[in-house]
Amino acid sequence: MRNWDKQKKIFISESVFGGFFFSLGALVFAVFIWYRKTFGISFAELLFTLVSPLTGSDEGVVFECLKSCIPALLAILLFVFMLAGFSLIRRTLSVTLVMDLLHRRREIDLLGTIGHIIPVLSIAFLFFSVWYAERSLQIRSYLESQRHTTAIYEDFYVDPNSVEIAAGRPAKNLICLYLESMETTYASEAAGGRQPQSYIPELTAIAKEHCSFSHSQQLGGFHSVAGTTWTMGSLFATTSGLPYAFPVGGNSMGRYQNFASGVTALGDILEEKGYQNEFLCGSDGDFAGRKTYFQQHGNYIVFDYFTAIQQGYIAEDYRVWWGYEDKRLYQIAKDELLNLAQGEKPFNFTMLTVDTHHVGGYVCDLCGDDYPSITPNVVSCADRQAAEFIRWCQQQDFYEDTVIVVMGDHPRMDKNLVDGVEYYDRTIYNCILNSGLQGRTKNREFTALDMFPTILSAMGFQIEGNRLGLGVNLFSEEKTLCETMGFDVLDSEFSKSSNYYVKQFA
Repeated sequence: MRNWDKQKKIFISESVFGGFFFSLGALVFAVFIWYRKTFGISFAELLFTLVSPLTGSDEGVVFECLKSCIPALLAILLFVFMLAGFSLIRRTLSVTLVMDLLHRRREIDLLGTIGHIIPVLSIAFLFFSVWYAERSLQIRSYLESQRHTTAIYEDFYVDPNSVEIAAGRPAKNLICLYLESMETTYASEAAGGRQPQSYIPELTAIAKEHCSFSHSQQLGGFHSVAGTTWTMGSLFATTSGLPYAFPVGGNSMGRYQNFASGVTALGDILEEKGYQNEFLCGSDGDFAGRKTYFQQHGNYIVFDYFTAIQQGYIAEDYRVWWGYEDKRLYQIAKDELLNLAQGEKPFNFTMLTVDTHHVGGYVCDLCGDDYPSITPNVVSCADRQAAEFIRWCQQQDFYEDTVIVVMGDHPRMDKNLVDGVEYYDRTIYNCILNSGLQGRTKNREFTALDMFPTILSAMGFQIEGNRLGLGVNLFSEEKTLCETMGFDVLDSEFSKSSNYYVKQFA
């Protein structure tokens, strides 16, 4: 009887011990099953997002994750209830009755053996779940790349303060429209995309009518290299000519008083030349440090979700998706542009849409139901809204003196519409209207970094040497780093660490 009591205690304690590791493993496994099914992002993107200020982010992703983890949570609860039930049976049944049921020695030994096996299997399952998570995120590859250093910044970086940037003709205003996750893959295969029918016919037509740089003979765009593959990374790269490569904890986007104080960005240059800078978004401007970056690099007016409440565009308790939808964003943009156009200063108006953000996108009341799933309808709606806004700008008096730059920020982070498409082929949309410049636009290999000097050139500024940051003015004959080094080599270099980068730019 003493052996039976001993085995019962061992079995229960080891079952509880094993249950803890089983539960932990089940959670890890369920989360990364959902992650692998839903997302196509790297560990670096995830890491920089997690260490960024997350105020104002959309909670829908969390709910989607929890919903996908319900089966694992139910399994864990069942396991716990089984343990509780066993404990209850142990307390309610007499030892004599149990001994009558399990009177032979081997049953007692079997109970002990099972008690030993449970924690071993649970720990093994936890290790398997962690291995699966590492495989999903490729954490070892990221850590391995960080062990190596690059000299690309010492060798190629051009400080905007070291070259002359002058207006060769009257410089124009700038409207910079960033379209969330706008890939050229949304176009039809016939136009250069990857869809059986085009979800962005209007943007495709606008690119054909105006200046749009492409990696091919058809509709195309720029490649996304390491450090430019999420919104803040892309905003930083297209306005500074640098990938976002600050070390984790060293400059966590807005948590410190100074952000990238060693960088001279587009806003800095335009402010020095007398421009009024403004940034408009439909979410919390503090998310990912955007407000800090733009205010410290060009003294931008930042118009965000809370500004819209303060100015009466939306009610205090109004909130959809990340804040307010693009339908309202475009209306605010029109009002702000008319106000800026009445001012005495030339202006740089930068705005960022959000409805096409992962996961899936936001369906507003302007979206149709022409397609059986959410994302094609959202992308088509974004296409129509962007085209309507561009046409409105072209009808305004200020358009004659204004350049419009339309571009996506980064590739989609979920797999909708792009599952199975090679990452290299998922290029980002770009189009420049009213620059008056011409250049070789087809079969170009370029990245977000090249947009920095290209935007200034489109506005009418002449850049000594046609290079700024690590970017090249695409209107010039200079070759980009992507063209001289190749995408894979450039992407690999940007994945490495650099003490020079930290000392010079942080």
